Amino acid sequence: MFTILWAAVRSRAAQTFTLLVLTALPAAAAAAAPWYALSTAGRDAAATTATVPAAERTVIVHWDSDTGVDPEAALDAFGDKVAQTLPMPGADGALGLSRAMTVVDPGGAADHINVDYLAGFCDRVRLTGDCPARAGDAAITKAVAERLGVRPGATLVVRGSVDAEARRIPMRVTALYEITDPAAGHWADSLFKVDSGLDPIFTVPRTFTGSPLSEPVFTWSAEVPVPLLRGDDGYDLGELVAQSGAIGKVTDPTGPLRAELANAGVRLLRAVLLAALPVLLLGWYAIALAGRYTARDRRRDAALLKMRGGSRKRLLLLLSGQHVAPLLAGGLVGTAAGIAAGRILAGGGSPAAAGWSLAAVAGVLLGAFVILVVADLLLIRTPVAVLQRELPAARAGRAALLADVLLIALAVAAAYQARSGSPDTGVGAIAPLAVSVAAVVLLARLLIRAADRGGGAALRAGQLRFGLTAVRMSRLAGLDRVFALLAVAVAMLVTATGAAAADRAAHTARAEAELGADRVLTVRAANWTALRHAVAVADPDGRYAMAAAVDARSSPPVLAVDTGRLAAAGAWRAEFGPLPALADEPDPVPPITGHALVLRVRNDRAAPADVDAVLQNETTGAKVSVSFGPVPPGEHTVTAELTGCAEGCRLARWELPARLGPDGVPVPQPVTLHSLAQRGPDAGLLGADLLADATRWRTGSNDVGLSLAGGPDGLTVAAGAGAAKPGADRVFPVDTPLPLPLLQAGPVPVPWRLGEPTLNVSGALVPARVTATVPALPVLGASGVLADFDALRRVAAEAGAPGVTQVWLTADAPAAVVDRLKEAGVLVLTDETAAARAGRTAGRGTAPAGSFALLCAVLAVLTAAAVGAVAASVDRGPQRASTTALRVQGLPAATAAASRYLGPFVLVVGGVAGGVLAAVLARRLTGEPGSYFEDGWRLLPPPEVLGWPPLLVSALLTMLFLTGLAAVSAMAAGEGGPK
Repeated sequence: MFTILWAAVRSRAAQTFTLLVLTALPAAAAAAAPWYALSTAGRDAAATTATVPAAERTVIVHWDSDTGVDPEAALDAFGDKVAQTLPMPGADGALGLSRAMTVVDPGGAADHINVDYLAGFCDRVRLTGDCPARAGDAAITKAVAERLGVRPGATLVVRGSVDAEARRIPMRVTALYEITDPAAGHWADSLFKVDSGLDPIFTVPRTFTGSPLSEPVFTWSAEVPVPLLRGDDGYDLGELVAQSGAIGKVTDPTGPLRAELANAGVRLLRAVLLAALPVLLLGWYAIALAGRYTARDRRRDAALLKMRGGSRKRLLLLLSGQHVAPLLAGGLVGTAAGIAAGRILAGGGSPAAAGWSLAAVAGVLLGAFVILVVADLLLIRTPVAVLQRELPAARAGRAALLADVLLIALAVAAAYQARSGSPDTGVGAIAPLAVSVAAVVLLARLLIRAADRGGGAALRAGQLRFGLTAVRMSRLAGLDRVFALLAVAVAMLVTATGAAAADRAAHTARAEAELGADRVLTVRAANWTALRHAVAVADPDGRYAMAAAVDARSSPPVLAVDTGRLAAAGAWRAEFGPLPALADEPDPVPPITGHALVLRVRNDRAAPADVDAVLQNETTGAKVSVSFGPVPPGEHTVTAELTGCAEGCRLARWELPARLGPDGVPVPQPVTLHSLAQRGPDAGLLGADLLADATRWRTGSNDVGLSLAGGPDGLTVAAGAGAAKPGADRVFPVDTPLPLPLLQAGPVPVPWRLGEPTLNVSGALVPARVTATVPALPVLGASGVLADFDALRRVAAEAGAPGVTQVWLTADAPAAVVDRLKEAGVLVLTDETAAARAGRTAGRGTAPAGSFALLCAVLAVLTAAAVGAVAASVDRGPQRASTTALRVQGLPAATAAASRYLGPFVLVVGGVAGGVLAAVLARRLTGEPGSYFEDGWRLLPPPEVLGWPPLLVSALLTMLFLTGLAAVSAMAAGEGGPK
């Protein structure tokens, strides 16, 4: 029997190759699916975990105990107990000791301080001196050294309490330490950070001998590895923590992260299945269709064996045995291709991924074999007379009609579910595909009728080319099935391409809206002025970088941006409204660069008056104070030395404390400022004209402690009713527009509804005005206000404005920009791009499957193309005979050739057009997604799934590929035919 089977396979090479190809395509999808899912899940989990602060993925254990006579042995025993009770394979746990103590500074003030030991301490700090090595050695920070007045080599004394009777423990300072990475999980334990009091003292375990240091808190901490967070191999951290009470107090902040990773894994698996299952079903259907097309030779085999008295078992073995070799070969080819595709799309896999891939391919092969065996069983039951017919008997259409009705019913249910409140549940998840299939089935029935009737009508009208083409198509075996398969595959490709493009656009838009720019650096600078100067130095032309700040905790939330650079460096969208054009107010005081200031002032008070000028260095933001007083009564010219303004300073404010009478009531005696000049270089700064314009000066916004009046002689300042209040002695230049112009998104804040808009800047309420209301703002979203960075900087002066400082960069910003920022003293804390953020945002539908969904759609098109080629090859013999007969009757050769090429071309055009039409119709019936994100984010309007660019590109490429394949098939059909 084996020899007979091998001979049958060899003699039917075309059929064997066809089955091999049709098996390899779904097998490739099946092999790629587990590989992609597992590899992508691991990669995404690592990326998601990296975005979570180390403290939120670090498990900490505290145990109150006694070190005894051997602290190191006690600490090791504690570590062994933790390892047995709370095993974490792959985790790098760190043991430690901590005892709260008290220290007294040289002034006699006591403060709390922890005496700590932490494994690996010296490897994670920058030391000035020697690492503690002996009992009593201590490493302290520079701040503690300054507070206690000690340095390396000196001795400090700690004790258990402020009680004078408490035991005093001397410790030798061997080094000053500075933590290199405070955000690392190694420092997540609060015992090793400053909570209240001073920075901890770090020493060695042997120091913890004798009361009170012998009763410390034993600590163990470890960052949980990603596989454990994901629960690989059944690992359940939550259950272990719940059962680990015997080892002390366990703090596990990883619960939200573990839940997020689990949900992400479920979403990814669901997306991969949604992408792969249609291809597998399409592949099985294609195998069944190809088996029907290629059954002619097997019908003869069955008829001969039945006539010779062969049993049903031998019949089944002969027919079905011919499928084993091509199925196995196709499975091997598909497995190799699928794993290779998985590696390209998702990177290297694991033995588990390879095992699941093999299991999935085995499932595909089993399904294909069952389908073919069922078809062979039908052949076995067929009478010999029927098997020997050239054409099989026509089948009743009831089964096909019932299948069509079921498909339409499924499509209606899926479309209804897709438009409900939970479109991703139930059959709603496959709504576009279900509606597309139903539409294609109806189109296929229309195509058959059109080919039947249109061909006859064209022939009767003398249109031979179109008539023969239509007739040839109508006689093609299973034309409706081939058309349906092709159109469904095209609909899948068009939908997958459109969904991928729309999903990428939506995620990119969201990432840019949440970040504000293509790339955002979260930075730490001395102050806003230093940051603004550093950005100006790094990018003097304003093409790549912009300073920004976000204060999400204020009410309302505030976003400050450099409006002059926003158009170049920011990702401003049309949904945010027009670009803000916040006008600048001219600075009434020119830059101050001299080494001395000269003030002309008249004091009309009965006693000397204090007059101070507070400047701000425009490079470093440092405060520079210049005192001109006390100024005696009368008119005087006062010169004061100035240092720290060689690079340029601006006048931040005047300070003129009011004089109080015996009863504590301010005395309204004025002081008049005539002019201000500088020396070295000599230049006038403020003349009587600028000082006389009272609109260029303002008092504090909280309390009006001074009254201002302009006159010919300059600015007159007198005490007001609130002059005795703290901070009521200040006069500010109006060097920024006031009220502060703002862009507002969202509802009016509650405090503004009953009064004028104000912003709380460093404790001072600054008057503001809303210049425009926009639908949304970058970073803040649907609620908040946008202000000018420089305007807020000037208002806050040296006090500094609140919020997180950032630098926004364009996508093409050169690396030199970031290097210059660092050279200017800006510390870069985080560096995030919109592309990276978009990749971490959870999507819906097949979005988590990413490029795998496109791969599956391409495999579907290849499957349809292969079935079309099979149908054409099966029909090739009868068509040649028909064409020969027509040529004998006088049919022109050109007409015969045209009908041969035009038929496949019409089928391709019809299939592509039908697939596009079905996809568009499905999208219209199922509706556009309200959100592309798992959390339902919809601040920006979602893009259309079937946008014209991806629709046209995918349809055009498919048309070109299938047309080329049809042309090759038509040429093969013409070889050996009539000339």
